[in-house]
Amino acid sequence: MHPPRAPGGVLRAWPFSRLCGVPHPTLFQMTLVASLLATVLGRCGPPPALLFASPTKELNETEFPTNTVLRYTCRPGYIRLRSDQTLTCRLNGQWKYEVFCAKKPCRNPGDLPHGTIEIKTDLAFGSKIEFSCSEGYNLIGPTSSVCEIKEKGVDWSTPFPVCEIIKCTSPPDISNGKHSGRDEDFYTYGSSVTYSCDHPYSLVGNPSISCMVVNKTAGVWSPSPPTCERIICRQPIVQYANIVSGFGPIYTLKDSIVFSCQKGFVLRGSSLIRCEADNKWDPSPPVCEQRSCVDLPDIPNAHWDRNKWPSEGHVYSPGTVLKYYCNPGYRPATYEPTTVICQSDFKWSPFKGCKKVCCPRPEVKNGRSMETKEVVNIDCPFSYNQVFHYRCDGETQRRTATCQSNGAWRPSAPFCSQGSHSTTFVSHHQGCYLPPAIAHGHYTKVSSYFSTPSFEYKCDEGYKLVGQNTLSCKDSQWSSEAPQCKAQCLQPNIENGKLSVNKSQYIESENVTIHCDSGFEVKGSQSIMCSEKGTWYPEVPKCEWHLFQEVPEGCEQVVIGRKYMQCLTSPGEVQMALQLYKLSLEIELLRLQIDKAMQSTQGS
Repeated sequence: MHPPRAPGGVLRAWPFSRLCGVPHPTLFQMTLVASLLATVLGRCGPPPALLFASPTKELNETEFPTNTVLRYTCRPGYIRLRSDQTLTCRLNGQWKYEVFCAKKPCRNPGDLPHGTIEIKTDLAFGSKIEFSCSEGYNLIGPTSSVCEIKEKGVDWSTPFPVCEIIKCTSPPDISNGKHSGRDEDFYTYGSSVTYSCDHPYSLVGNPSISCMVVNKTAGVWSPSPPTCERIICRQPIVQYANIVSGFGPIYTLKDSIVFSCQKGFVLRGSSLIRCEADNKWDPSPPVCEQRSCVDLPDIPNAHWDRNKWPSEGHVYSPGTVLKYYCNPGYRPATYEPTTVICQSDFKWSPFKGCKKVCCPRPEVKNGRSMETKEVVNIDCPFSYNQVFHYRCDGETQRRTATCQSNGAWRPSAPFCSQGSHSTTFVSHHQGCYLPPAIAHGHYTKVSSYFSTPSFEYKCDEGYKLVGQNTLSCKDSQWSSEAPQCKAQCLQPNIENGKLSVNKSQYIESENVTIHCDSGFEVKGSQSIMCSEKGTWYPEVPKCEWHLFQEVPEGCEQVVIGRKYMQCLTSPGEVQMALQLYKLSLEIELLRLQIDKAMQSTQGS
């Protein structure tokens, strides 16, 4: 009888179903698979090797059936965690077990006096601890220990070390000095001693040393002990400087001096210097650099303008003009202005000085000299204020003439009229001599009122009269001092600059200061004076472009080729200026080549 077919289904026959007479094919299949698995998977291989335990009996088998139970015991160094210390072979062919032994702990190492104990992991069997000492102590003993098996338990592999304080021998002695330490056999770590020197020695080096560890070497005095030496520094000579503190003249180690420069000078270097162990000053003594004119020139037979009376200790910036006047009996040696100028090198300009006023020996017509003294100096027969005595023919009264400050006689050239007793007096009853002559001018007699003589002064061309132009004789003296004819200077032509006083003409002795435009500097004296010759003294300076001046930011430092461009502010303008400058150089090169070719042609 065949099994019924399911509608639309497929009939499947199970193996052995008919043979075995199994009424239900599915149950038969499960039974068969279970029996096969039991045959194939129901065995375990050798058990795993456990670090913490070992089998209680020797195992020689290589395979074990399912549900086999093996008993274990904890290895030395381990302690039992539970009573079940077995491995069981499971149906899947694996050994089943739970950890049943743990590492035994070593005793707590406690504290290490003056040191530390570092526990790397824990205190269990196989763990490690390390020892170290605090600063200033030496480790005596092992640096580490391991928890290992000892007899029936575990303990540390080595005895614990101790930390002993570091010791130094007595500090070294030094010549010509001593230290503060006591007479002891040893010194402990950190102890210090201080050295001192006998008089007059100075201590060179660190005054104190300490017992330390140096380069892993314990018990070393560090740093090296000092020495006692004879240190002497001499007081340095710094021109134009004053000593603010530290007055010598002998200085020893670490003595110091503080300098300051006198007025008109700038200090270059360090204002403070110290005497060092090499008997030298450190840093080197400074220098006082001159930045103005200071010491006034000594001009014989002259004095300074009282309106600008200079004195010692004053300082003068470059361009300052000082005027001097010749003392009575002396006059300027040349026609140049009697001035000195503070120059850019901070030195006073050369001066011509003053020479003695001399009057020539007069030749008396219609009379004779009454001088009995011989002329000692042929070049200067009569000096200022000397009196010449003479007598006119036919007179018994002596006449005199006095040498004036301008080198002329007063009255001018002693004169006796022929056949008369007239003298050089202009008016006998008035008692006035002829009016004084003036340089670069002359006078003429003008109409007088009530017979009072008057003279009018006029200057030569190019000179300007300063003072009263007319003198009258009143009460035996002239109404005023004679005027002066002063030279006139035209306005100096200054390109790229301006004048401190701007006018068309300047009078003798007037000063003008030149100020150059930005980017230009004065070449020559910054201050000039109108001289007696109607010219400027010194020569009129020029304002020249300063090639090495500081270039303003944004100008790309374009200063070369300044004839063709100025320092411009935009990169585009600078580039164009450079191109123009390059073109100018090419033109100049072409011109030189043409000149050379023409010379070659002419030579051939």
